[in-house]
Amino acid sequence: GLSGRLSESIGNLTFMTELDLSDNAIKASIPTELGKLSNLIYLRLSYNAFTGTAPEGLSEMKGLQLLQLQSNRITKMPTIPRLNDNIHGQSTFVTDCGVPSAFDEALECDNCTMCCNADDDCYPQEETKVQELGLKGYKEFGVILFVCFVALFFMVAFLLYISARRKNIGYSVTSEIETRIKENDMYALSKIGKDSVYSYFVTDKVFGWFIASATLV
Repeated sequence: GLSGRLSESIGNLTFMTELDLSDNAIKASIPTELGKLSNLIYLRLSYNAFTGTAPEGLSEMKGLQLLQLQSNRITKMPTIPRLNDNIHGQSTFVTDCGVPSAFDEALECDNCTMCCNADDDCYPQEETKVQELGLKGYKEFGVILFVCFVALFFMVAFLLYISARRKNIGYSVTSEIETRIKENDMYALSKIGKDSVYSYFVTDKVFGWFIASATLV
């Protein structure tokens, strides 16, 4: 089979539509010039010794129908849109994104149709529930979830603050009613436990309400 490095002059073959260099011993990084082959629809570089980052230009190949890069030492992929798998099915887009990984961190490839691992086992990567929602991956989902959590926390805290303000300025409490309120608070504390975080709900400390509300959220 072939060995050595893939020449940068590969970028001059702009007319090429298919390139299969799989099952060789080609090493070093994939030249960025490969990204200039905008007419490629079929690209197989699997089972070589390529290293480093895959060319950014792969993400701009609009007509690409098959991309197989597994069994190399590629540690980072550009964000490549999900390829149409109507022709090649689960073999459409394959990388070393499987677990266990041969790298310190598993290769991230949210749009791959199949992932291969360090044991040379390959398995289909089904579209996740997160991707079905139109999100790119779990990182984006995590950010949105965190923002929603923070927004909900502050909304609850604000409502509790408004409630406390109304309680303080809305009406005067007689000594008899105040005694009953204190008795009810003591009874609630005996049931909840004085050391419980929820005991803040029977106090008039707004900051304490924030803490208790956070545990509910």
